[in-house]
Parts: sequence; C-alpha cells; structure tokens
Amino acid sequence: MNKQNKEKLYIFDYNLIFINVLSVVILIITGYFTWCLIRLKGLDIRGFIDDLKVFKLFWYLIIMVAWLVIHEIIHGLFYIINGANKENITYGVALEKGIFYCKCGEFINKKNIILSVIAPFVIIGVITYVIGFVINSWLLIFLSVINIVGAAGDLAMFTFFLKRDKNLKFKELGDSTRFCLQTKEDLTNKKFISVKLKKIVEDEREILEEKQQLINISKDSKYILIFFGGLIALNLLLSLILMFID
Repeated sequence: MNKQNKEKLYIFDYNLIFINVLSVVILIITGYFTWCLIRLKGLDIRGFIDDLKVFKLFWYLIIMVAWLVIHEIIHGLFYIINGANKENITYGVALEKGIFYCKCGEFINKKNIILSVIAPFVIIGVITYVIGFVINSWLLIFLSVINIVGAAGDLAMFTFFLKRDKNLKFKELGDSTRFCLQTKEDLTNKKFISVKLKKIVEDEREILEEKQQLINISKDSKYILIFFGGLIALNLLLSLILMFID
C-alpha cells in the first residue's frame, strides 16, 4: 500500500522578472494583432489621435488607472462569489512597487483561485477588446490592451495553478507578491518559471497576519496619490478658468 503524502505548506514569491518580460511579449503580440485588425477593418489611426485630443493624455491616464482598479475589484468579486469571506479580502496600492492588488487573506480552493485569477483578463480584456472593435471605440480598445498586458502575472499564475494538485489551498501574503500553498504535492525540488519557492513552512504561525483591512495604501503611495490629486485639482481649476475666459 502506498503511503499517502502529508500536506505541506509552501511560501512562494512571484518571479517579477519573468512576469515583466512576459508583459513585454504580450504587448508585442497584442500590439501586432491589434494593428492587423485595424488594417483589416480599415480604421483610421487618426481616430485614436483625435480621442487623445478630446480626452487629452492626462485624462487617458486617469481612466487607465481606474480600469486597473476595476481589474482588482473583479478579482475580489470572484473570490467572494466562489466562497471566500469578504472580510478577508483586501484591495491595496503599492505605487512604489508599481502594483495595485487584491489580496485574499484566507485559504481558498483551486477552483476559486483559477476562476478569480483569470476573470479580469476575460471580462475587461478579451470581451471588451472585441466590443471595442465592434463599436469602433479607440478608448475601449486601448483600455483592453492595457488590461491584457497587465494581466501577464494572472496568466502565469493561471498556468501554474492548472498543473497543481486539485486539492490545494491558496492564500496570499503581504502585499500580494507572495503566497502560501497547502498541498500534498511535493514541490520541494521542483523548478518553476513564474514563481520561486521561498521556504517550507514549519509552523503555521509564520503565515498568520493581522486582521485584514478592506483598503490598504502604502505610505509612499499616499504621498504619490496626494501629488497626483493636486495635479488633477490644478487641471480642473485651469479648465474652469479657460472656460470662463472663452
């Protein structure tokens, strides 16, 4: 009789170098594919330039940030829909690391993590991309491409989890750049491209964290947000002044 493997706890770090390289590859592929579709449909690229004139680059950036926030909200909604406690979901910003994140601070099953990790890519990436071309919306196409490229980490994790033990449990740690897996699969000597094994947990107290907050903004991010908030206020003020002058 085979001896049944005992469940172990593993802490992994995301391989950010690989994920950034993957983002560039996805950008090149998506950019080329989009250009081919633009030529196939006979769209005029000047439409995108005209949109920039209407929205202006600054407002495009604001809308893009809002789109990234929606990306994380979708992660959170799917965590909850598939069984996670909403009190253990945290939405966070760490602009000094260049990340927005949604963290699930409790152990969830394989089905939950797979559906949650791929949902934003499908909903506000692929689906909105198709809609953008159907209605000829440069803004929607642009936002969808940004989301598809930004979902490089999600796609890497989706592939990683598909190959893992069906009974695994997953929990995110810190600012969501680290996670814990509970599984019977022996991952000790396995090598992965998208993640790096940090350690095997000997004591479960190592992965205990303080009570989850709904929103967590790093100290550096607060300063950055205040700065950009000031720029937005100044932009609105100048727009109002110019409107009255005209």
